Amino acid sequence: MTGRRAGIPPCAETVEACPMPTPFSLRLLPSSVLGSVLLLTAVAAPASADQLRMVALSFPPLIYDDGGKPAGIAYDIVTEAMKAAGHSVTVEIMPWARALDTVREGGADAIFTAYKTPEREQFLTYSTQVLVPQVVSLFVAKDSPVSFDGDLSKLADRKFGVVNQISYGPILDEAIKAGVLPAVEKSNDSDSNVKKLVSGRFDVMPSNRYVAQYFLKQAGALEKVRELTPAVQDIPSYIAFTKARDTSKLRDEFDAGVAAMKASGAYQQILDKYAR
Repeated sequence: MTGRRAGIPPCAETVEACPMPTPFSLRLLPSSVLGSVLLLTAVAAPASADQLRMVALSFPPLIYDDGGKPAGIAYDIVTEAMKAAGHSVTVEIMPWARALDTVREGGADAIFTAYKTPEREQFLTYSTQVLVPQVVSLFVAKDSPVSFDGDLSKLADRKFGVVNQISYGPILDEAIKAGVLPAVEKSNDSDSNVKKLVSGRFDVMPSNRYVAQYFLKQAGALEKVRELTPAVQDIPSYIAFTKARDTSKLRDEFDAGVAAMKASGAYQQILDKYAR
């Protein structure tokens, strides 16, 4: 979870990096007022008709820095959907709290991937189309006798491996918090967690499906692990556009673009590309 910048022109980084001509009428204002006017103008200014600025959190394989350039499932879907409407997209990867502040203030056109909450809907216009379904599943070693029928309490005697400070959705989070799953080992990151599962340090690894597939692939362990069914929870995530200005047309264009990608098979091709 880093604040790397990928492909962002210097002018897009900060207001101070974007010099603006000062109209004669503004030159008559006191310097303190003038500074405020220019700041508000720069922050609220929309991207050009064909160039959009977006922000996101590093979350492989949905979006991440790949040699100085953004990549990932969500990144590919967003850029392809907006390209169909004639837009190019610049994405800056940054910490989540900062990304939310940026789009709230109008410094970016959109943010992804985002869960829908009442608080966020006050300053964000969400897509109708789901950007990426965040499916939380349980993973075990391929030869493990563990099975799952949807009742987590039946796995109370199994040791779970989780990543510290990561949410697995309300169902699993509450099961751990309430002691329904009493044996939990924590890792610092998903890579370490996958390696512990493969080496037998614990029995069950909960994970976002795409995250698990990504790190299993990196570890060369795709064939050593299997996903239990049913999934624990399916949480939709979206792209959301700023309400600092009217972005409803952008939202509609994104929805149309993703719907077309799903109908043509292009959407599934992107998912498959990163899964295997």
